[in-house]
Amino acid sequence: MTAPTAVLRVLPDLDPALRAPRLTAAWSATAVTAVYAPPDGVPPATAAPGTPAEVFDRAARHGDEHVVKLADAVLDAHAAIGDERVLAAADHAGRLI
Repeated sequence: MTAPTAVLRVLPDLDPALRAPRLTAAWSATAVTAVYAPPDGVPPATAAPGTPAEVFDRAARHGDEHVVKLADAVLDAHAAIGDERVLAAADHAGRLI
């Protein structure tokens, strides 16, 4: 999730000829990661996520760069779709890392 988010942030500044290859590479990295997911999946997060500001604050306090990057991507996804459940992903990652 973080690789495509990073590319989307710089996409407007990339040469148009580089946009598709960069997005393809980012999504490929995401797919490789998904291949190594547990075969039975991961149980959904159950914690109440709070507000977007609280979610990011907890990620920042956690301190791990991956948790912070995921929280940033989660906030983008939440802003785009408005589903409160996506906010729980950042806390869930913080517990796993």
